[in-house]
Amino acid sequence: MKNKIQFIIPRLLVVTAVVGIISLIIGAIFKILLLATILFSVGSLIYAKIKRNRMKERFSHHFDKSQRYYLPHSNQAIVPVQYANRSTKATIIPIY
Repeated sequence: MKNKIQFIIPRLLVVTAVVGIISLIIGAIFKILLLATILFSVGSLIYAKIKRNRMKERFSHHFDKSQRYYLPHSNQAIVPVQYANRSTKATIIPIY
């Protein structure tokens, strides 16, 4: 019995050490992947905010404040600004 224990213990120690080193390497790989994912997501958010600000700056000078007032605020059809000149009586206009 003493012979079997002396035969098994060194092999168990080697196997335990190898499994520990492998698990340490696998854990390090997953930590690196997690860190890369976090850095990529933060970088994407920063890039999106910078891109959004550039788009706002690029298109903000196209309309001044008087023109912005008449832009539709929802997905409705564009309504003419001066609608008071409509006549209530329908007329026929001859075209020659």
